Amino acid sequence: MKKALPGFLLFIAILLCASSSSYCYTEEDICSRKGSLCQSLKEKGFSSDDLAPLFSDPRVTLYPEILEKKGKGLDYFNKKFGLLTRDSVERGKAVLKSNKSLLVDIGARYKVEPEVLIAVYRVETNFGRYVGTYPVFNSLLTLSLFENRRSEWADRELVSLLVLSRSEKIDPLSIKGSWAGAFGLCQFIPSSYLSFGADGNNDGRVDLFQFTDAMASIAKYLAGHGWASGHPEKMKKAIYAYNHCDNYVRAVLAYADAIEKPYKKTLKKPAQVRKKRKVARA
Repeated sequence: MKKALPGFLLFIAILLCASSSSYCYTEEDICSRKGSLCQSLKEKGFSSDDLAPLFSDPRVTLYPEILEKKGKGLDYFNKKFGLLTRDSVERGKAVLKSNKSLLVDIGARYKVEPEVLIAVYRVETNFGRYVGTYPVFNSLLTLSLFENRRSEWADRELVSLLVLSRSEKIDPLSIKGSWAGAFGLCQFIPSSYLSFGADGNNDGRVDLFQFTDAMASIAKYLAGHGWASGHPEKMKKAIYAYNHCDNYVRAVLAYADAIEKPYKKTLKKPAQVRKKRKVARA
């Protein structure tokens, strides 16, 4: 492993200097961050022969600009987001109706209402319209090598990405998602894929860009974080685990309520959303 990385580190140092004067790190600077990453990869059984071709791939690059991005603060009830507009609600109902049998089966298996699964799908990627265009490997590598509050987290997620890529025989540089390292229709980070990815169509694989697997994975995740229908606090806690944002929790519950009932011109505001939802009917 040690023989494979120095050339890569020099390449990264040059790339950083060329990319942004604000983030001009030397090879020595980067070496101070690569220790835990190398050790973690070694512990997972990755050898120099495994890593050399990956790190020398011309597709590997860094995005220093993402260090300035914030993962929180999105106003899901903003008019531009359009969460509770007629069109948005009707599209959600259409997805719910056209996949009713599948969603009821998944809901019954994990004890999570189908409306909630579709609500997460809508809030996360607007029904798959916005799954992200960043190579996840590059995003996580950037967050790992630059010293920042996400560095240790990014180390772990990068290791998880390579583990899942090896397991599923996927090119890790081919997986695209958000700048923060989430991917798929339900925007899972790699470690969540490993822990909660579900094979919804029984084809022997977990593909989060496939609707059935994405819905089953959302359900498994919420169930694994204590979802309990009819218990508002447990429901909120499970959704909060998915995205640590109170406004996100309110948005998911508000949209789930909206697609469960006939559309009304004046939908309830976030603060007026029902605190208690009905238990899903099988």
